[in-house]
Amino acid sequence: MITIELNGQQQTLPADSTVSDLLSIVGSDGKSLAVVVNEQIIRPEKRSAHKLQEGDRVELLMFAGGG
Repeated sequence: MITIELNGQQQTLPADSTVSDLLSIVGSDGKSLAVVVNEQIIRPEKRSAHKLQEGDRVELLMFAGGG
């Protein structure tokens, strides 16, 4: 198990979890989210390959429309 910081809260995940795994755990399809890991944007095509590490800081940011 590893512990990351997800939007300011501690989150425990299985070792070798990817960004895609995290999105599944939190119940998101990821289509309307920007994912930032340690201040680096993880593009949708890279999410299944990007493994999370102990202590990573992850922000899930929702797109919002306005006008």
